[in-house]
Amino acid sequence: MKVVLAETAGFCIGVKRALEMVLKAINENQPQIYTYGPLIHNPQVLELLRERGIRILKPGEEIPAGLVVIRAHGIPLQERRRLEEAGGRIIDATCPRVAKVQAIIRRWAAKGYATLIVGDADHPEVRGLMGYTEDRGYVVSTSQDVADLPDLSELIVVAQTTQSECQFEARVQEITARFPQAQIFNTICDATASRQAEVQELSRQAEALIVVGGRNSGNTQRLVEISQGTGIPTYHVETEQELDLVEISRYQSVAVTAGASTPNWLIGNVVNTLKHAWAFRPGSWTNYLYRVWRFFLKSNIYVAIGAGCLSYTSSLLQQVEPQFTYFFVAFFYVYAMHLLNHFTDKASKLNDPVQTMFYGRHRRFLLVTGFLSALIALGLGAYLGLLPFIFVLVMSGIGLMYSFKIIPERLARSTGIYRLNEIPGSKTMFTAVAWGVLAALIPVVCSVQEISGATAIAFFFVAGMIFIRSGLFEIMAIEGDRVVGKETLAIALGKERTFTLLVIGSLAFVAMLLGSAWAGVIPSLGYALSLSGFYMLGYLILYHRGLMESSLMLESLVEGNMILAGVLAFIWDPYNFIL
Repeated sequence: MKVVLAETAGFCIGVKRALEMVLKAINENQPQIYTYGPLIHNPQVLELLRERGIRILKPGEEIPAGLVVIRAHGIPLQERRRLEEAGGRIIDATCPRVAKVQAIIRRWAAKGYATLIVGDADHPEVRGLMGYTEDRGYVVSTSQDVADLPDLSELIVVAQTTQSECQFEARVQEITARFPQAQIFNTICDATASRQAEVQELSRQAEALIVVGGRNSGNTQRLVEISQGTGIPTYHVETEQELDLVEISRYQSVAVTAGASTPNWLIGNVVNTLKHAWAFRPGSWTNYLYRVWRFFLKSNIYVAIGAGCLSYTSSLLQQVEPQFTYFFVAFFYVYAMHLLNHFTDKASKLNDPVQTMFYGRHRRFLLVTGFLSALIALGLGAYLGLLPFIFVLVMSGIGLMYSFKIIPERLARSTGIYRLNEIPGSKTMFTAVAWGVLAALIPVVCSVQEISGATAIAFFFVAGMIFIRSGLFEIMAIEGDRVVGKETLAIALGKERTFTLLVIGSLAFVAMLLGSAWAGVIPSLGYALSLSGFYMLGYLILYHRGLMESSLMLESLVEGNMILAGVLAFIWDPYNFIL
């Protein structure tokens, strides 16, 4: 199935701005935060904000002490004055486009003009605009509404910013026919107009169109209506779980668009589910193979094998004879820690809902095997010696305490950081260091070889590969991470700077391997392993250019780099017949 995604799908400027203002207030550890009415019209985002302690104040409700955020739709002038009189701190997250309409109404109302608002009377934006009309405002949405208007001598006409162009033009024709003196202001947001025009174009490119967004979102409903008006089969869903894949699989091409308050992670989940719809056909061999591979990948068996491969590869870089014990220490540690992190990660249900559903379905199996894997990793560490046991114990301890308050209270108050996971970029760094210790240091401390320059190269080989892998996954997960308050490298630096850092890191990775192999610090295997660096550059470029999107395929490709390193090492390995 061909899936075409609308270029304009996702948060508009106003919604993005409002959400960023609330997240900033949360991250600044502001006191209790309230939004005056729902911040945006998306139930999934609102639920996540509620989980982070954001309360919604209903109009007329007593205003408590704390920080109040005016939502993107704006509020009536009277209600704003009421907030100001309450004496609390206010953050105005009104969309700039809506604020512009408020200013137009206010200016003309001061001159005695009546205001006609083309829109939906019960929409919060329209209710807010009515508050600026000085009781000379009227909402019109149908021809009958225009006919029912009283005689007006001086009037202006504005539009709800998310109104459809055709609806506005139709009402304007009727209004000017009755009131030729009316001053017309087309205040429909450019982003809204672009989305609506794109729906018309998409209806000519695809056999069906899917609109993603909240059912109480006016602009999303408008997209549904416009799509239905073209005659194309139209499906409105809030999440990918509402897709009827059996029915949609009948189409060869499907277009996807979304309302202005729909986050990118929801859009991406719908697109990825559609692209893999073929794999959901019951009884097909593709469905069987897909399910087997998904289990292999989502259960973390694949990445755990990759960890073992890196342990094996780093042994050879240090000219240490590889052992199965080294392989399985890394395997069981990574398997256990990945399971633990996912079960405690609030953002996972946003960034990887497929894996979240998988974990829910296999919860008991994964918890039992994860617990046993942690014990086995510790047991193998003890078997290898005191130092390996300490390595495994310390790395496991950091993993377990990562989300708990362990920073001393005095230091925490001065820095605003109470947990390790609140340190910007900490997860990427801690993950890279933990893998480097388990895969590179354990083999050498358990052998007759001394720690040398080759050990440093082996450590940075493992840590560098994991740093770049984790950095890309954080870029892909940036929106979900921001909503739940994670402090990732991508959030700290931004997408583009993080991507640039990863590209530079990949080039440095290649240079390190080639230079150290040429200098004789590591064996000639370093030349072959430089292919892993070029491999990283390859998947970074594919993702950046949109040729490989967030999906099971991309995840398989990224994790496959560790397997590639293991294969290259096995081909070179002088011990592989002994092992």
